[in-house]
Amino acid sequence: MTMLKVACFVIVAISVVMVGCRGDVGDGGFDLLLETGRAHLTAGEYSEAVVALESAVEQKPEHSTAYFLLGQAYNQTGKLSQAVDAFDKVLELDPESAAAYHNLGVTYLQLGDVGLATDAFEAALELDPDDADTRYQLGAAYLTLALADSGPTAAPDPELLAQATEEFEKALALRENMPEALIGLGNIHLQQGDPSSAIPLLQQAIDLVPSSREAHYALGGAYAQSGNIAGACETYSEFLSLGPPPTWHSQAEQIMARLGCE
Repeated sequence: MTMLKVACFVIVAISVVMVGCRGDVGDGGFDLLLETGRAHLTAGEYSEAVVALESAVEQKPEHSTAYFLLGQAYNQTGKLSQAVDAFDKVLELDPESAAAYHNLGVTYLQLGDVGLATDAFEAALELDPDDADTRYQLGAAYLTLALADSGPTAAPDPELLAQATEEFEKALALRENMPEALIGLGNIHLQQGDPSSAIPLLQQAIDLVPSSREAHYALGGAYAQSGNIAGACETYSEFLSLGPPPTWHSQAEQIMARLGCE
């Protein structure tokens, strides 16, 4: 029987770790801009954060924290190329910033350049090997690369899958019950045609985060691959109730039609 090929939806999330030097004491104009930008970021007011932080880096182009926060603001407003430039500037000023490498990697993933993302995550882990978020993101990058050249029925690259597995397991060792890493491992088992190993991991992720669309989608695929059509239909229905983006919604409906879900 041909193994059901299931798309993996990789979770990427920009780091919100605030690092670097703070503003000079007594420099009221710059400090006000920096803290205003930080406050706007915290409040989710990203366009306003960009305005304040662009003014801040104009005043102090040597200030790494201002560029770090500006990179986050650019990322959140979809200005990904500008975010890359901002994080590169942080690393020019502070080459030991693991958080800047992490955020650079996430931004490259969003741009679709998985190779550069992988390089950035590996550099971040050289500086901070115990960061669970970076371990997860590197695993996600390896998983994406493993699937990149495989066709609808071709097997993913086994070496890259092994590297992804190692990173997800390290992430879980650093942060027990990390939902993203559980989903990552579940997807790997699914790609390897081992739904019996995928199902408990994905169910555990759903127990931890009941609104996880990624976990529901993957669990539906695992049930389908195991022959549990009723379980697959029920899980895909739950997935659709979570309001996935149009592409995900369409793919799930197509799978449900093939499975004969009512």
